Amino acid sequence: MAYAGSRTMNVGTWLLPEDEDAFDLALRDTFPGAAWRCSQPGPLGLHPVHLHGSLANAMACGGRGVQAFLHLPIGASLPSTVALADGVPLPDGPPVAAIVQLLRSTRRHDPGGTYCDHDAGYRHPEGGAYFNAGRLAVRWFEDEVAADTHQVLLRQTRAVRSVLIATTRPARIKDQNGRRLTGYRIGPAAQAMADASGTLLGRTGVQRFQLG
Repeated sequence: MAYAGSRTMNVGTWLLPEDEDAFDLALRDTFPGAAWRCSQPGPLGLHPVHLHGSLANAMACGGRGVQAFLHLPIGASLPSTVALADGVPLPDGPPVAAIVQLLRSTRRHDPGGTYCDHDAGYRHPEGGAYFNAGRLAVRWFEDEVAADTHQVLLRQTRAVRSVLIATTRPARIKDQNGRRLTGYRIGPAAQAMADASGTLLGRTGVQRFQLG
């Protein structure tokens, strides 16, 4: 949701870990200083969070694997609440001004949308498996950052989106009534999985889609 005075990017995605890896590799080609912060369960401070050198390591940290965060500007200085993972150089840029969220796509099943996993062969005994959309999102408020920082955030956000566009494809999907949904991106591995298995694609709520 956009708020007055905010700058927002929010792209719905269907990505398998292989697609995430391709996106991350291309991102680090564009921004060699890109690093991802892991996400831990519970309130802030309950568990340590770390800055990792790759998206895959950030997703694997703590075994949660739900989301990871990219600090902007790229190379922003390390917040006091974040520790460095092994082998990650200390960033020495300006303070964090915005945070990109990559929310992972997840295999779920009806009823209730219970989390399954990324195993393409998984079949819950109740059936109804579907692949729920994640997202790539960022928001900041223009009046809360300096004018030059705002311009940096605009440029880097556009670049991050361009990397996503370059490593994914438009999701050509339709619901059970034949209506098409636009604006979502799907990774090559996720599309191949959905094609081969017939797995439906989902998004928040009860909507389900098929490729075509």
